Amino acid sequence: MDPILLLGFGRSGTTWISDIVSKALGGLILFEPLHPSVTEDSERLSYRPVDPASEQGLRQYLDDVLGKRLRKMWLMRNHVPVRLEDIDPDFLGVLWNECAILGFKEIRCNFMLPWLVKTYGRRVIFIVRDPRSVAASILKRRNFWEFGWPGTYLHFLAGTVGNPAFAGTEVAALSDYAHHLQSDVERIAAMWAITHAIALPQLAALEIPAYRYEDFYIDPFATTRRMLSQLGCENVSLHPAHLFTPSMTTAKTVHGLFDFDKKIAARDMSFFWDATLDESDIAKIFAVTSRFGVDTDGWR
Repeated sequence: MDPILLLGFGRSGTTWISDIVSKALGGLILFEPLHPSVTEDSERLSYRPVDPASEQGLRQYLDDVLGKRLRKMWLMRNHVPVRLEDIDPDFLGVLWNECAILGFKEIRCNFMLPWLVKTYGRRVIFIVRDPRSVAASILKRRNFWEFGWPGTYLHFLAGTVGNPAFAGTEVAALSDYAHHLQSDVERIAAMWAITHAIALPQLAALEIPAYRYEDFYIDPFATTRRMLSQLGCENVSLHPAHLFTPSMTTAKTVHGLFDFDKKIAARDMSFFWDATLDESDIAKIFAVTSRFGVDTDGWR
């Protein structure tokens, strides 16, 4: 079968959802092959569409990842419960030899959707999360950006609003606006907004649905079954551990076991950002997302 490609903006739940898929289907969704820990070409390939000059090399590289010919430790990151540095390399070798590779998850190739579908098929899962939750999660994790900050922001803008591939689009017309945003909250919101302003219309044109992270909290079994059905795996049985106990388990990542309360039942996810964002921050986030034309009414 075609590989499963699980995509979405950073801190949108792609690791958790990829873990659900891995456990439910009994194979591995590899972790972020475009991360600098895996490839020296990460900076050149990340956060941009595929150009003709890089197409052949990228195809060969991803084929090597999916075919187990490239066995970097980082690719196993979400399949072990402790730091990779604490894992015996021989054990990781056993995982490579004994486990099937189902696909990969990646937060840096959301602008490659048409090429990915043409090259690897339609088994694409795209996760969207409330921009307030995303911004709060990134602000709480100051070491998130792989190319430094604001280096990652400027690199991201070069690959999107400054990329000739998007010349003449509404996103490109906002290049000056994006470059002059000052606060970290606004810049993170811009990255979120640009990603979805480009990716969501492409998904719609490809007739591939996007999934909301929040739905996996509110109605985990039904949402997971719908996702698996899209992948052609509608008859898979689900175990609670598939949904609620990620492989990279910490007190913060045992989803739903300790915070499945009235807020979640009422679709109120404010506990994700209450301690991090104030009303001014939230107003800035929605001002930026609105400027880029991304519909966030369902989250307000």
